[in-house]
Amino acid sequence: MIRSVLVAIIVSLFFVTPAFSGTIGPVKSSIAGGDVTLGLGYSRVESKWDESAEFPALELQQDLFYAQAGLGLSDSWMTYIRGGISSQSADGAFINTGVHFEGENAVPFATLGVNGVFFKNDVISIGPFAQGTYYFGENTDSVKIVNSTETLQETVTLDNMWEGRAGIQLQIEVEGVQLYGGAIYYLSSVDIKDEYVNLTTIEPPAANTMEEEGAVGYVVGAQWQLLEDVTLDLEAQLRSSYEVGLNLNKRF
Repeated sequence: MIRSVLVAIIVSLFFVTPAFSGTIGPVKSSIAGGDVTLGLGYSRVESKWDESAEFPALELQQDLFYAQAGLGLSDSWMTYIRGGISSQSADGAFINTGVHFEGENAVPFATLGVNGVFFKNDVISIGPFAQGTYYFGENTDSVKIVNSTETLQETVTLDNMWEGRAGIQLQIEVEGVQLYGGAIYYLSSVDIKDEYVNLTTIEPPAANTMEEEGAVGYVVGAQWQLLEDVTLDLEAQLRSSYEVGLNLNKRF
């Protein structure tokens, strides 16, 4: 009964919780010092960005697919590196035509992170985490409008996107499930440029470096031991909007 209630709570959080580089994972890793893990992950991210004169209502959507390698630094600390690709779409990026931005490329990214424990007893573990991500290359989308008097073209480019986040989590075990959650401090940035051209004029491009709304968010998740050396993490994050994801890892 308790297990069913816990599963229902975690699933509901994924759908009602109002973010970029994948899951953070639990405080206390499932690997010992010297162990190696390999895994696969997916995250759906939606984010809102601070208002600017050029882009007053920018909202970004991403689907991230990645592979991960982790290393146990000790029985209480682990580090990991990820590499993957991200789709990018957005509302509020096209200033003049108001269409939905759909990036032409799947942008590669890399993430480096570390999790650890500074306090634990038989009931609870508490520890910090840090994670940084950089997206390589730019993404563009264009819209062209042809009428009887002129041809208009608007092009939007996203580039130099990165994020960092750190925080503290606590973790408990209930009926074999590791439940974890805590607070996140985050900072995300992206360069955006909008170029608008017609037959008679070329307007100066609108450009800005945007930062994600807010700075403090929350994370909640659960880790299941599916097999002796295989774990599954399900996680939700509340930042400027939301992120939900999963991560499957095998220990070697």
